[in-house]
Amino acid sequence: MKSIVLAFLLIVCFRTEMNAQDFIGTNDREKKVLRLINALPEIVRENQHRKKANVKYLLKACIQDVPTKTENYYKVSISEDLGFQLRTYDWYEVDARDYTIKYDDMITGKSISLAAWRRQLRSRKKGV
Repeated sequence: MKSIVLAFLLIVCFRTEMNAQDFIGTNDREKKVLRLINALPEIVRENQHRKKANVKYLLKACIQDVPTKTENYYKVSISEDLGFQLRTYDWYEVDARDYTIKYDDMITGKSISLAAWRRQLRSRKKGV
């Protein structure tokens, strides 16, 4: 019985497609995508606040998925790597052709332009 369970687990592990999370980028295109996301004003501003407050963990872009035949964009998260835990705050899509960035709204399941996302943020702040 143990050998059957072990064989099953090995088959599942080798057949499962795994996309490693990457904060560094494995090629020039991925590195450019990470630089673009890390340079967004919202990320830069938050990291400046964290540095002033002596917070140990900064936000960093992390490639979660690379372009495929059906979806021509990088899926990138903004995460805080705690070592034992990865906290993800925002998601973005970066077009692999022209590097256009869209905000990926996980609640609605829709991607919107950064300008539209920023307008939503401003209107929420005014409404609060």
